[in-house]
Amino acid sequence: MARKTIDLPAQFLYQTDYDVLYTDVNNANHLGADRVLPIAMEAQLRFIKQIGYEDAIAFEDAGLIMAHSEVAYLSEAGYGDRLRVELGAGEFAGKSFQFIYRISNLTREQEMARVATTLLCFDYKRRCVVAVPDAFRQRCGA
Repeated sequence: MARKTIDLPAQFLYQTDYDVLYTDVNNANHLGADRVLPIAMEAQLRFIKQIGYEDAIAFEDAGLIMAHSEVAYLSEAGYGDRLRVELGAGEFAGKSFQFIYRISNLTREQEMARVATTLLCFDYKRRCVVAVPDAFRQRCGA
């Protein structure tokens, strides 16, 4: 099987730090593979709040649902390691867009993972996918 690569954006819009918690570590004594996507989602919520939305899940009359995600694991992390999560946005289409994340392990001075998520805007009242709000596109620099 050919290995996929997650290409990084030309620029990142946001960065935040995250300390690996005891609950993130598996019985092999390193960050569990199942914890990388939730760490990226935490950065997503922090970014959305930082650009001015009080509710990071539903805004501009739309909610966000994840349609697709990919994770490339590049190195390990352990309990207490400080991670830096950088977030970029791109591939804006009518009803979807993509967030790209680079997660670096500051403690070990190496890139740990890359994550790509494709998100859809969803109207929970009408139960349908809707266009990405223009105000959100502008706040993401699209």
